Amino acid sequence: MCQNIFIMQDEIKPPSWLEAFPDSIIHESVPEPLPEKAFVWLLAGSLDWCLTIERCVKVNIPVIVLTNKLDIKQLTKSLQYGAKGYVNLNVNSRTLQQIRETILHGGIWVPEQLLLNLSSVLLTTPSNYKSKNKLKSLTEREIQVVHEVIKGLTNKQIARILDITERTVKEHMTSILRKLDLRDRRQLILTLK
Repeated sequence: MCQNIFIMQDEIKPPSWLEAFPDSIIHESVPEPLPEKAFVWLLAGSLDWCLTIERCVKVNIPVIVLTNKLDIKQLTKSLQYGAKGYVNLNVNSRTLQQIRETILHGGIWVPEQLLLNLSSVLLTTPSNYKSKNKLKSLTEREIQVVHEVIKGLTNKQIARILDITERTVKEHMTSILRKLDLRDRRQLILTLK
């Protein structure tokens, strides 16, 4: 069982947290030592919040960034540092539980109203392939497909560029997602960007 740890100022305690996770712990900073099986909820903008994300990610502890006001730049920064999600501070308890389950099953959580903006930001962001080790399992052709996918191209456009059929692109995509243990194109783009 994962321990839910909320890191923020002591005076902020929305009732939905305690309803969702009655056993949760609230800290003003990262507890020492971090529990091995923890799930961290971190207030954006708090002291060294990006460093806190990095520290948790290094020891495989998932982090969800909480915010008073949804902001695409803050969301992008959160994901770049390794957060698994971004959510408004005052969401209801049911949503908090859904977020946690999504993350525990390998997903990410982004507010719907920012999803379209995030896709636009990612497609215009240069790739830095933080996950190069994962790409080693792909064939040369699959890597070519990946390069085109992260540009935001459709299967039809990729087929034209690589001079293959659209069906072949779909087969490559299925293989790529399986090998990288990803669900869809969006998750592929997030992983590689």
